[in-house]
Amino acid sequence: MTTIKEHRSWFEIDLIRAVSAGRMGMIMRFAETYRSYKQKVRRFGPIWLWVALFFIILALVGCVTTPKLTPEDRMRDIQFLADWARDYHPFVELNEKYKNAPSYEALLPRYLEFAENAKNNEEFFQVVNGYFKVISATCHFYLIGEESLKSFKLASFFGFIKWVITPGQFDRAPYWARLSDKISTRAHPPFHIVHREGKYLTDDDWQYNGTTVHRGSEILKVNGMTCSAYLNFINENTSLRYDAYAKDWTKQYLLIIDEGSTHKGWQVDFSLPDGSVLRAFVPKVKDFPAPKAEKVHTTEPKANCTCLELTKDVGYIRVKSCMPGKLSALFRGFIKKDRNKIKTFLERSQGKYSKLIIDFRNNGGGLPQYGYDALISPFLDEPATYSQVVGVKKKFLADTDESVLDSLRDEVSTQKAHVIRITETKPPEELDPNQWTFYEVTRKIEPRNRYNFKGDLYILINGGCLSAADDYLNAVKRIGLATLVGQNTGGGAAGYLAPPIIMLPASGMAFRVETDLVINPDGSINELFGTPPDVELPIIWPPRSITKEDLLKDEWIRTVIDEL
Repeated sequence: MTTIKEHRSWFEIDLIRAVSAGRMGMIMRFAETYRSYKQKVRRFGPIWLWVALFFIILALVGCVTTPKLTPEDRMRDIQFLADWARDYHPFVELNEKYKNAPSYEALLPRYLEFAENAKNNEEFFQVVNGYFKVISATCHFYLIGEESLKSFKLASFFGFIKWVITPGQFDRAPYWARLSDKISTRAHPPFHIVHREGKYLTDDDWQYNGTTVHRGSEILKVNGMTCSAYLNFINENTSLRYDAYAKDWTKQYLLIIDEGSTHKGWQVDFSLPDGSVLRAFVPKVKDFPAPKAEKVHTTEPKANCTCLELTKDVGYIRVKSCMPGKLSALFRGFIKKDRNKIKTFLERSQGKYSKLIIDFRNNGGGLPQYGYDALISPFLDEPATYSQVVGVKKKFLADTDESVLDSLRDEVSTQKAHVIRITETKPPEELDPNQWTFYEVTRKIEPRNRYNFKGDLYILINGGCLSAADDYLNAVKRIGLATLVGQNTGGGAAGYLAPPIIMLPASGMAFRVETDLVINPDGSINELFGTPPDVELPIIWPPRSITKEDLLKDEWIRTVIDEL
C-alpha cells in the first residue's frame, strides 16, 4: 500500500513539472486525485492545505512571455477599445460635452494607423495608452498592475469573483504592466527653465566642463533647431504624437520629453550673459522637474489616522487614505485599528467637543468599507437610509453574463451599506432611455460602536477626494450626517457595479473600466462634477503639517472654528 508520504513525494515532483509547463489539465487531475483521498485518509486537512497552497503559488508565479503581434493584431485591439467605448462606456459622449474631450470616434482612423505602423511593443503600448486617455477622461479606467493581476487571478480561480475573462487569460497581462513601469516619457535637464517674453532662459547656474552657464542664459537652439522648431519636432516625432490633447503645456518646459532609451540628453546652444555662445551637451534626468518654488505639501504623520485636540471645544481627525497599504484590500485590520483610535480619542474627551473636524482633503480613496465602518456607523444613533440613482448602458447589461453582473454588484454591496431595495427609474432627460437603464438603489446603514460625540460634525473636502473617499462623502451628504466644507470632490462614488475587467483580445492588456454613473442629489453627474460642499470656501494651500500649531493657521479650519 502506498503511503501518503510517498504520494506527497511524486505529487511535489509532478506539480513542479506542471507549473513549469503551465498544464492546467494536469493540475486539475491532481486535485481530483486528492479529493479521493478524503475518503481514505483521516489526515485530509493537511493535504488540502497543501493543495490550496499550491494553487496560490500557481496564481502568483507565472512565465511572462513577450507577445508577438502582427499589424492586424494591433489594429484589432484599437478597434476593440473603440467598440467597447461605444457600446458600454457611460462617459465618452458626456466627456466630449462637459470636459471638451476629443472625439474617440473621429480619432479612431488615426489610432488604427498608429497601431498598424507601430515598430515594437513599446510603441504599440504608447498608441493604446494615447487612445485609452481619450476614452478614459473620467473616473475609474486604468491599466491593471502586476500585483493586482495576481490577486484577481487568484480570486477568479477560486470563484471569489467572476470576470468576463478566465483565470488562464490573466497570464498575458503582466507583460504589459511591467512594460508600463519601465517606459519613461518625461525628462528634464539638471537646471530649471523659464519661458519669458518668448525666450527660454536658465533659472539656475549650471556647470559644464569648467564653464558656468549662469542663471539667465538664453537657450538659442536644441539639437540644431530653434526652440519653436524643436517643440514642433517632439510633438510630431515622440510619444507626444499619440497624445490627442493640447500640448501647449510643453512650452513652459521646452526640454521635457524623454525620447527613448537611446536618448541621453540634448545638444543646446546657450547665449551667456557676457554675449558669448556655448554649445553644450545637457544630460537628461527622468520625470518632471521639481517645482522651482516649492509649493506647500502637507507633511503627514506615518499613521493613517491622526486625532488631535485643536481647542477645548474642537476635536480634529485626519484620515490620509481609505486603503493605506498595498495589501490593505486583503488585510483590512487597519479599519478596526483606525476606528479604535478614534473611539479612544473621543472617549478621553468625555463628550466635551461641540465641534469635530474630519480632514479628508486629498484622500484618494481605497475601500468604501472604511468610510461606512469607521466614519458613519459609529456616529449614528439610529439606522440611516438613503438612495442613489445610478445608470448603466442597456447593452452592457444584456451582453454580460448574469453571474458576472452578480459578482460586480456584490463587490460594491459588501463594501458599502446594506442594499434593501433596487427599483428601475427614469433616466435623466439628457440620456436616451433606449440606451440606458437607471436604478434607484436604497441602502441602510446600521449604528455600530457608537462614538462619544454629540456635537456638530464638519468634513473638509477638495478635488483630491476621489473614488471611495468621494463615496463616503456622497453618502454623508445624502443622510445629512455632517456639514461638508471646502471645494467639490473629484468624483468617483461607487454606485451599482464595480468596474469590470476588460482585456484586449490580441495583446492581452487588461484594464478596469467604469460602467455605471451616479446622479448627485442636485441632479449633476458625480463622476463629472464630484460631490459639492455644503459650505464652499476659496481654494487654499493645505497646512504644512498635521500639528496643532499649523492646523490652527489653516483658513478652512479657522472658518469652522470661528464662523460655522
